[in-house]
Amino acid sequence: MTSEAIATVEAYFDAFGTRDMERVLSHFTADATWTIPGDPALTPWAGSRSGPEEIQQSLTAFFAAVEPLAFELGTMVEADGRVLAPGRYTSRFHPSGQVLESETILCFTVADGLITDYRVFEDSLGISCAHVGERLTTTPA
Repeated sequence: MTSEAIATVEAYFDAFGTRDMERVLSHFTADATWTIPGDPALTPWAGSRSGPEEIQQSLTAFFAAVEPLAFELGTMVEADGRVLAPGRYTSRFHPSGQVLESETILCFTVADGLITDYRVFEDSLGISCAHVGERLTTTPA
């Protein structure tokens, strides 16, 4: 049986896959927080945001810069309204054209069927390098 929190996250993923901004934002509370690690000067969608307008700014920048090539979602787990969603993705970054494969864990906090907090844990250095067109010369530890 799927929990309400996992069902909310699944609905968010469905909306995100269509890139329908209105549908995506409908899954968040008016005061939701949104955190993606990284330097916004290098990857404009990175940083901490709050509320639908700021979340939309992040998503707009992401949608303009990132072309998803593959996404595989692992088994989500939920405890007390917090959902962890492990995954693996391949994306092409514009304008560099570089492709990056990476693993990620997305952490959602859900209350009353809406997302109140969204946090991404991923290879922010690899993403920044791929976005700006630099190659890593060493493998990060």
